[in-house]
Amino acid sequence: MRNTFTFDNVNSADYGVFISGDAVFNAPVKQYEMISIPGRSGDLSVYQNRFENVELTYPAGIVEDFDANIEGLRNQLLSRTGYQRLTDTYHPDEYRLAVYEGGLDVDPVHYLRAGEFDITFNCKPQRFLVSGDTPQVFTGAGTITNPTLFPAKPLLVVTGKGTLGIGNDSIIISGTTTRPVYIDCDIMEAWTVSGASKVPYNSYVQYSNHKPPTLAPGESGVSLGSGISQVSITPRWYRV
Repeated sequence: MRNTFTFDNVNSADYGVFISGDAVFNAPVKQYEMISIPGRSGDLSVYQNRFENVELTYPAGIVEDFDANIEGLRNQLLSRTGYQRLTDTYHPDEYRLAVYEGGLDVDPVHYLRAGEFDITFNCKPQRFLVSGDTPQVFTGAGTITNPTLFPAKPLLVVTGKGTLGIGNDSIIISGTTTRPVYIDCDIMEAWTVSGASKVPYNSYVQYSNHKPPTLAPGESGVSLGSGISQVSITPRWYRV
């Protein structure tokens, strides 16, 4: 089997590009601040509650129609801006969010119409599970189970107003809208949708402990207070 990657719905095989996966198992750096205290042996470590981005490099090759394929691939990659979804055939059950910043150091073999090169993406540290993109819908109390060792920050779609409980956290939703309220627990943003427009709704959403809920490893309870008829939870499970 020849392995490939897909970046923003463009598959490398469309340009005759196949990869090896020497770096697909690398892990991100966990960020600490190390503090030296006079009179105390050893540094104090303060976890910054974040992982650093990682560089993911695919050794790649084109075995035919090199000139046309490398030009097509280069233009496709460089036409994308910002983070895009990146998958590969080594881990079909997960994806990354990646930026292609550019740069190709190509070693062509023109008489064979072939060539080798590395393709490097700057990736967010999470390896998101494809299964975490499937919404789980609750119309009453229940549980949701995080299969990983890392707390996930879900996307919530809440119908109604009142108190929503998730795990040890809760959200109070007020206001006058009759439209579903979207709450992105990663970026701490709430909104409704009117036509094709997002309408900010942050001022009507109150978090316990001043932070949106997370889905801890294992089971988290879900409770719908009076006035809330439904919540859809897209969990965004991830590994690193």
